[in-house]
Amino acid sequence: MPQAKAEPTDARHLAMATVNAAVIKMHEQAMRDRPKWFWHLLKRCEAKAERIAAQAAQGQYACDATFIEVYATTLPTLFTQALERLDSPEAARPLPKSN
Repeated sequence: MPQAKAEPTDARHLAMATVNAAVIKMHEQAMRDRPKWFWHLLKRCEAKAERIAAQAAQGQYACDATFIEVYATTLPTLFTQALERLDSPEAARPLPKSN
């Protein structure tokens, strides 16, 4: 009996998975250095990129290609910026104490 493969339900999910894989491959070193932070930041950036792309795809002349294009350009940018902020010296300094 052949086993059914788990496949994404539509073009959006397939494109999102492809972009996610590319982002992970771009930042392999960061994944090895801080795996918990890496996956945490990736999930947050995925959610934000998906919201931005969904808003862009609600236009009158928009379609799945609009969603995919916006997601594919937004996720790598958001994630790279998040990793840069994580590695910046400002992120490493302690927060000031409040009175």
